Amino acid sequence: MADPGRELTLDKLPSPPLFKLVGPDGKDVAQQTEVGGEEARVAALFSDRELAGEFSAGAASHGMESLAGSEPGKLSGWGEVEAFALSGMDFLLLVSGDGVGLFYAEDVARKAAERAREIPFPLYVFSDEGGEAPLISVEVEGGEILVAALFGSPEGARAFREAASHLGLPGSLGTIEDPEGLRRHALVAREAGAEYAVVDPGTGLTDAVPLEELIGPAT
Repeated sequence: MADPGRELTLDKLPSPPLFKLVGPDGKDVAQQTEVGGEEARVAALFSDRELAGEFSAGAASHGMESLAGSEPGKLSGWGEVEAFALSGMDFLLLVSGDGVGLFYAEDVARKAAERAREIPFPLYVFSDEGGEAPLISVEVEGGEILVAALFGSPEGARAFREAASHLGLPGSLGTIEDPEGLRRHALVAREAGAEYAVVDPGTGLTDAVPLEELIGPAT
């Protein structure tokens, strides 16, 4: 359970997957309450599913009756976190195992956008029996392109493989530990025909990074 005596800062915003709370209709739930003497719409964001469930069960005792009995909803990437923060909330209550913090929703959205541009090491890639990472074909306007899929956690990679079972991705994972390893991986992916790398892919190319940026200038 989160330690309510420890105050979080936005610099401690945990990496996805994060969890929000949704009602029986699947819509996000929030509490209309007073913050700093003014009416505000407050939603909650959790570092894991268990914390979200525990908070929902005791929401009424925290003065957030509108969140009571709601279910955890998964936010798989920074883009989803940013979209949630910009969905009409005034504040977000962030709850993690390290503590609790109340933040302006637009500040959380800004931080999520910043984090989306970072490359989190170690990275994980699908790896076949030969140690090679398969590329993924993505539909874009005008046809299809190949991308290299990168993941910030093993859990994120496994969740993607389950959601995209039709791709037949291998069950094994390889690890990229540092920028030089990422550069080598990008070189191999480019040689195989890829144009972009996507960190924690969802849909489309929202978080795509041109491989040339990862490779850098020729030396």
